[in-house]
Amino acid sequence: MEPFVLRTARLVLDQPTPADVDDIARYCSDPIFEQFLTTPWPYKRADAVSFVGQYVTAGWAEDQEWTWAIREGDGAALLGVVGVRLEMAMLGFWLGGEHRGRGIMPEAVDAVAEAFFERTSHPTLHWECLVGNTGSLRVAQKCGFGFTGTEPGRVLGRNGERSASWTGVLRRDDDRTPMDGWPVLF
Repeated sequence: MEPFVLRTARLVLDQPTPADVDDIARYCSDPIFEQFLTTPWPYKRADAVSFVGQYVTAGWAEDQEWTWAIREGDGAALLGVVGVRLEMAMLGFWLGGEHRGRGIMPEAVDAVAEAFFERTSHPTLHWECLVGNTGSLRVAQKCGFGFTGTEPGRVLGRNGERSASWTGVLRRDDDRTPMDGWPVLF
């Protein structure tokens, strides 16, 4: 698949480039990544080089995973990454620490979900995060995913095991408004 660009009211989602490597390495060194994501740890610049030069490009070329850089305009600095693993119909995302809490990720996820349903025949898009990742949970809830429970995750952790995960699903015909049934977190 040839990478394609998505645009929202304030964001541009395009393919990560070598110019993004230093930002990726800096963002992925945040301790929250060790706790809640499956990225290598400790995260090194070489991991970001491999991510951009191999993982992202192979995912697009093999039509296995679509991965976008999130930016606030054409050519702007990278804010985070969002992608979907097509075989699993699984959404994944992260945002650099200083960009969290601004409504960026729900806007990016909405664009990706729309593109996913327009360009595939999958009836559902899945989401999961490790239990305790309240930021990810709030994004999925805001984007209209329905909470499906706490269970072993489908995405293997760094140790190769399935960790306790919060899970959700967005159906092709869902109206994308927040649904009831999510854990109440204080």
